[in-house]
Amino acid sequence: MNKKLYNLVLHSRRIQLEVNNHLKDKKIKVPVHLAIGHEYVAALVKYNFIPKNDKIILTHRNIHYTSLFSKNPKKIYLEFANKNIDKLKTFGSMNYYEKNSDIAYTSSILGNNFSVACGVAKALKKKKGITICTTGDGAIEEGSFYESLLLAKYLELPIIFLIENNDWSMGTTIKERRSQIKLDKLASSLNIQYFNFKRNNFQKNFKTYKKVVQKCRKYRTPFICEFEVRTEGSYKKNNNVVKYHHGPMKLEMKNKFLLKDYKNDILYKISGKK
Repeated sequence: MNKKLYNLVLHSRRIQLEVNNHLKDKKIKVPVHLAIGHEYVAALVKYNFIPKNDKIILTHRNIHYTSLFSKNPKKIYLEFANKNIDKLKTFGSMNYYEKNSDIAYTSSILGNNFSVACGVAKALKKKKGITICTTGDGAIEEGSFYESLLLAKYLELPIIFLIENNDWSMGTTIKERRSQIKLDKLASSLNIQYFNFKRNNFQKNFKTYKKVVQKCRKYRTPFICEFEVRTEGSYKKNNNVVKYHHGPMKLEMKNKFLLKDYKNDILYKISGKK
């Protein structure tokens, strides 16, 4: 595995674990949705990103991106521990803001960032940059997702709709809350190219995502990328599995950065160790 990519994943993991410690100690006063297990996707985006040219639009679960795209994520997350919450310049973790950053917008409202991403992409249409709009399997249920896809295709916007599918939204799995959305069929109906990234196909994912970014830059048109991810932090309570949503994670660690169940840990998997 590419060493630079691995180091990006490790950097994101390190910051998230530090933030998790602050959450457990109740030092951080605002909601934080951790994304341990998602780091590989954010690292791929960062690896293929051109600072100052490209822009990234985030959803409420954004720490794996802010840890890599922010100029000083530690400082900002420590500000969330400030008792004078009303005086914060950063608006909270779910509306993460940093002046002069490549993070153009962060939304705590489900699906709100789609239309904003289209506006940002429209501004970049005649420039060299592209827009990355991140979201999850829950937000694609919103009407704004379809509307934004339709608009992006009509205007031929240089945008990648990047979906992190962890089969979990709030307190339900996909099967528990809705019928299956066949994104490949939806994309095809709008003449948009769709790519699915299996969780363990690291080498293939690396090459495929790079090609998608190159195509988006060249043809100035939208793409959909769906990544299968596993959000760590689930635990058993009264013989029931409680899946992590937000706040401090209950994590059992093998060492400083690897989870106890390290063979399923994305950090271990991309290290190439056997």
